[in-house]
Amino acid sequence: MSSATTVTGRCGTLSIDGTPVARLTQWTVNDNLDTSTEWGDSSTCGFTNRAPGRRGATIDCEGKYDTGGADALSLCDPGDVVALVCSSEGGPSYSFARAICTSFNVTVNPDTEEVIGWTGSFASDGEY
Repeated sequence: MSSATTVTGRCGTLSIDGTPVARLTQWTVNDNLDTSTEWGDSSTCGFTNRAPGRRGATIDCEGKYDTGGADALSLCDPGDVVALVCSSEGGPSYSFARAICTSFNVTVNPDTEEVIGWTGSFASDGEY
């Protein structure tokens, strides 16, 4: 077994409303079951039945501030509904026709003089 069949995030991208975000450092998609129904009855003999409910996804991303490219800071604000595409070369890709920006954070550290960073969180709205 070798690493020959593994996939890296080297060419990972994030697009907001069709515009690729510059200086992306990471994205995470959490595809989850938002709700499920649980019950017990005379047929379960003390065990629990479960039925799947609604699915949803949350998307977290981060990057570095860049005035030379399409920076996420200028592409959306919390409360905005955007089209979001998270992709990787040869790996998983996700397309959200509607995603709500739930938070957007900027980190500035004058002490270490690090490049200004940002993080954003989104929640899927509808089918994806």
